[in-house]
Amino acid sequence: MNKIDKPVMRDDRGRWLPGSGSPSPGRPVSSRQKISEKLLLDLSEVWESHGKTVLERLAATEPKALAQIAYGILPKDLLIGIEHRMPMNISPEDWEGLLRVAATLKEIAPAASPEEIDQALRAGFSRSVVQIEQNTA
Repeated sequence: MNKIDKPVMRDDRGRWLPGSGSPSPGRPVSSRQKISEKLLLDLSEVWESHGKTVLERLAATEPKALAQIAYGILPKDLLIGIEHRMPMNISPEDWEGLLRVAATLKEIAPAASPEEIDQALRAGFSRSVVQIEQNTA
């Protein structure tokens, strides 16, 4: 029986059954949790008034510390996701090369359609069958 004279219902592993009404409302908040909550509240207030200024000063005086803070805050799965975002699984160097080619094409043929660019590239880089056979022999 609990404090209000109701039978206490538990399963075979000692857990409270739904609707049985435990004798207490749950585990009390620990002092460590209270301190953590208070610290986060205080930190939030300080951040609201000084956050950007502190980051700017830290960037100017201790950039390594700023980088450590930033990487420590970011979720690890986000960093992994950014690393593996290269389209078509190409290397960063090849991706950079493709970006340079795209920028050059926009510069020299801003109104050309992708089909026109494709045809021009194929025509410009095409070789005769004789040239191909000579290179493979």
